[in-house]
Amino acid sequence: MGAGIRGFLCLALLLLGLSTMAGAGAAPLPLDERAEPLDPRPHIEVLRDPERRLSLDDLLTDPPPFASAAPRPDLNFGYSHDAFWLRLEVRSTAKRDGEWRLEFTYPSLDRVDLYMPGVEGLVHQQSGDTLPYRSRSIGHREAVFAVPLKAGEQRTLYVRVVSEGSLTLDARLWRADAFQRHSEAGYATLACYFGMLLALAAYNLLLFLSLREPTFILYVGFVCAFGIGTLSLNGLGGQYLWPDAVGWSNRALPFGLTLASAVSVLFARAFLGTARHAPRWHLVLTIAAALELAITVATLLLPVQLALKCMSITGLTSTLLLLGCGVGCVISRVPGARIFVLAWGMLLLGAVLLALRNFDLLPTTFLTTNAMQIGSALEMLLLSFGLAARFNELKRQKEQAQVQALAAQQQVVWALREQERILERRVTERTEALADANERLRALALKDPLTGLANRAALKQQLDLALRRAQRRQEPLALMLIDLDGFKPINDRYGHEVGDTILREVAERLRFCARETDLPARLGGDEFVLVCESVKNRQDARILAQRVLETLNRPSEAVPGQLCVGASIGVSIAQGDDIGGGALTRAADLAMYRAKASGSNRICLADETESPLDDHPR
Repeated sequence: MGAGIRGFLCLALLLLGLSTMAGAGAAPLPLDERAEPLDPRPHIEVLRDPERRLSLDDLLTDPPPFASAAPRPDLNFGYSHDAFWLRLEVRSTAKRDGEWRLEFTYPSLDRVDLYMPGVEGLVHQQSGDTLPYRSRSIGHREAVFAVPLKAGEQRTLYVRVVSEGSLTLDARLWRADAFQRHSEAGYATLACYFGMLLALAAYNLLLFLSLREPTFILYVGFVCAFGIGTLSLNGLGGQYLWPDAVGWSNRALPFGLTLASAVSVLFARAFLGTARHAPRWHLVLTIAAALELAITVATLLLPVQLALKCMSITGLTSTLLLLGCGVGCVISRVPGARIFVLAWGMLLLGAVLLALRNFDLLPTTFLTTNAMQIGSALEMLLLSFGLAARFNELKRQKEQAQVQALAAQQQVVWALREQERILERRVTERTEALADANERLRALALKDPLTGLANRAALKQQLDLALRRAQRRQEPLALMLIDLDGFKPINDRYGHEVGDTILREVAERLRFCARETDLPARLGGDEFVLVCESVKNRQDARILAQRVLETLNRPSEAVPGQLCVGASIGVSIAQGDDIGGGALTRAADLAMYRAKASGSNRICLADETESPLDDHPR
């Protein structure tokens, strides 16, 4: 047992000595109890691993040369497939044991591993947006690690980072309690930002639903697409919306921001009215929108790093294009162009700062890191203001049109009054004649001109009303579809004048058979309909149909002699249930055809399984 303990202590001391030797290249970073964050960059050493093969054992056993990060303005390495190792030696100068937080300020890092060798063993922590959220050592939107130190303790931290996105490795060290307060403030700020986006999207969605103006729904689409991208960029999407979708976590940023670029081009076309005010720009924007939509789809298929580069180039190009279009529209005095240029100028500034920082051409600061959010917030507020101005302009134009219409109406009234003084009696007579004519026209529009019965349009209106009454009263309603038998030979033999006389006789006989609540109508040709309300049951409907059939079978007076016209009657019944007039008519029509197929001059009720009853034998 004693030999084992001694061996363990020797191994621990060896590891501690190796870590101390490895960290001898830079002065340790002193950690005290102050709440302000510390910038560890002057104390960090960097090692590039192009092959991604180095492990912690390689660094401890045969440490390669690290380069000091002190001369660099920041730790942004742009887009790279290399792995990067950071080495940082820290020493606690606090009077008591404490815990610090190492925070990497750029949330879109794929994988970050922290190793802390020491006498108690190796401590390994992990984070990054390609890890499921629950697998991160500390649950946070950024890569955050715990660094516990005893009073006066000195440790060497090794950090390995790989990422398909921009390798922005700037970090800060905080006291744990100070970081907690800082983190809460950061989350509150982002909550306000995304709350603003949500409010703008909801407000303009309501305007779209009210006005049906395409510009508003395009604005909503732009805000939503941009929100997806920035949720990924800030790490909130991976924390709250897709904590386990690690593949989508890397794709959401290029997809969302590239889609936002495409929708913004469509929005610009609608907002500036380029089809009318700037046809050439309209063609250019149409081509650009098609290309950007294709690139949006490609971001889901391309390697992530290439997709991110396409995103940066597309966003910058789109913003420059829209800014140029806006300036052209300002020169052409297009309404709303000035505020459009101002809005896209804000976004352009943010996009340029972010793109230059991503390509390691600008240092990483609060402004360059959050340039897109700041610029987009200003841009969306200005565009929303522009849409509000557009809404007010539409409202003003509508009110102006109403005023002009009212003025025209008043002019007409004045003219009418002038005419009334001279031709008052004539106007009154003509007005009364016109009213009578309109009344006759309305009556004729709902009547069959030959028989005077209700026509097809009137039947549809009255049948729908009758069905609702029957449903409300829970009473059956019967519909009889009557087709004359042998009418065409009679019409061909005696001529159309005799045929018309027979049709009028049939109409009169239907009126005679109909009760006060029934509606006789002519569908056209030799087809008639009788709608019967308040029938008691199927037998009652059959009796009514039998009465109609017997009445129609009486000899006609259209020509001398015993000329009889029979009929095939199909009856459908609505039992107070929710059935449409079309379905009821189709059921009666099928029943009528069954009656004809069974020998004509018969009655057939819909849904009867037995053969049609020959209620009037021939």
